[in-house]
Amino acid sequence: MIEIACFITPHGFGHATRMSGILEALQNRIPDLHPHLFTTVPESLFAETLTHYSYHPLQCDIGLIQKNGLEADLETTIIRLQEFLPFQDSLVKELAKKIRGYSLAICDISSLGIAVAQEAGICSVLIENFTWDWIYQAYLPQYPDLLPAIDYLKSQYQDVDIHIQSEPLCSTRNGHLVCSPIFRRIRRQRSDVRNDLGCGERRVVLISMGGIDMELPFIKRLASIPDTLFLLAGQQQSTTLGDNVLLLSRNSNYYHPDLINAADLVICKSGYSTVAECYQAGVPLLTVGRTTFPESAVLEQFTTTEMNGQSLDQQSFLSGDWLSDLDQLISKQRLSPAPTNGADTVSEYLRPLLSRNRR
Repeated sequence: MIEIACFITPHGFGHATRMSGILEALQNRIPDLHPHLFTTVPESLFAETLTHYSYHPLQCDIGLIQKNGLEADLETTIIRLQEFLPFQDSLVKELAKKIRGYSLAICDISSLGIAVAQEAGICSVLIENFTWDWIYQAYLPQYPDLLPAIDYLKSQYQDVDIHIQSEPLCSTRNGHLVCSPIFRRIRRQRSDVRNDLGCGERRVVLISMGGIDMELPFIKRLASIPDTLFLLAGQQQSTTLGDNVLLLSRNSNYYHPDLINAADLVICKSGYSTVAECYQAGVPLLTVGRTTFPESAVLEQFTTTEMNGQSLDQQSFLSGDWLSDLDQLISKQRLSPAPTNGADTVSEYLRPLLSRNRR
């Protein structure tokens, strides 16, 4: 058995799904690979993809504290960072004992894992399309109290042994590898998923805000468009609203990449995982921008230049103004599926390192 440690930021689900995509590709190549997941992301998300793993609840990062799916709470974020940084020596040493002898420590994008791997004497790998020091830098003029966290995290990231970046990149670094977008693989045929959904001849629109609760003021207007089935993913529970609105819980039987592939249009916040999974399927998408989040502009540019995407501001999304353009949005032609999955590139790069320390 080959054991590795994975330190995953709890900010949204994008980093966890990216890690899941990499681990899925690695387990396809190395069936006895056993990941140990250190995170507070719900375990059920990893169970959707991975054949076997161990889950260790750990607050390994702060990231950005969210008010909802589109707004961050910087004041609370600063307080939490001041409590969390610098890393406590006792915590680093305790975690190092747990992972000593593992083959690798892969971090997305928790720098705590880098410090723990260094203490344990094992190789550390950073997977990112941005790092937290880069994100915080954009808020520094308005929130100067972020400077100590920026300086500390920047120095932590520089200690990593292997630095891998996944497109679309927010900041080009002198790393070891750059790969195409990383995504979890589609499992089921589009027609089979649509049959299960009972959509018939109706069009399917998937609305996904990344699993973070938020109110959607336009939801009552959807009943007036009966020829379209609206899927609202990431809800607290699965239920139906009328004849054409289906709320799907985070633990529903539908795999998110399969839902994306089944849709005629995806509407999502400008987050990495959903954008990457739309890139895989070639489905048209409408991204809801987060004007204060630095990554958002990078993802929106990628969707408009490399994908069949358009961007939408938050006010227009929440008001439902986009519903008047629904016919035009859905009529966009699907693109060819992504030619490569960055997860395969990463797994091929890391596989030679995993022949060591087999137990």
